[in-house]
Amino acid sequence: MVTAHSGDYLYKKIHAKLKIFLALSDTGKLMKVIEKFDFEKQNMTKITNTHFLRIDHRVVSLSMAITGLTETISVLKNQLNEIHWYDGEWFLEESEPIYGLAFIAFQNYINGSIKDFADSLNEKETYYKLEKNLPEGNKSRIELIIALANYAKHKDEGIPHRGTKEILDHFNLNYEDVNYLDKSPIFQGLNLFSEGWDLFTLKTLVTDWREYMWARFD
Repeated sequence: MVTAHSGDYLYKKIHAKLKIFLALSDTGKLMKVIEKFDFEKQNMTKITNTHFLRIDHRVVSLSMAITGLTETISVLKNQLNEIHWYDGEWFLEESEPIYGLAFIAFQNYINGSIKDFADSLNEKETYYKLEKNLPEGNKSRIELIIALANYAKHKDEGIPHRGTKEILDHFNLNYEDVNYLDKSPIFQGLNLFSEGWDLFTLKTLVTDWREYMWARFD
């Protein structure tokens, strides 16, 4: 397996041999060769780092989290048939925080992916807006995921923070006086992604978004 380390080792060996040849030569030709190697070494390091960071090492833990949350939701769904008093309201009450955890997991994945790409979260809102063929003035689905994650974390504090509120308002999601849980932003938001509230649909969305963030510069 060729690694950055093995490439660096090979470079050092070649560089050392060129220096020996240079010591035996009165011309500057070999010095130019060494300078070229130095330049190519810098480019090789940059390319190696780019490819390393582009590899999605975060998707495994995300998949494990979403699998676990999906299985937990399935247990609650089964109770609808197994427990006579367990109805839809009970299911919504118990599953809302679980779906909320899923949105938080997606948020962590998104922010981690931005850190991989930009080495900083200072401009994270710019990357949230990335979406293919997004009409001007529209909010992206990534922005909605972030807003729903923030809503899930802070919903008991009252009115959402300004940024979260702006996104929820854009998608016409009610967050004031939610008397029926099926009208909560979490479930109404899920409807915008998948009729069956399939969390793996959202997983595909965020992993595709991550690759798109990189692919724009291919």
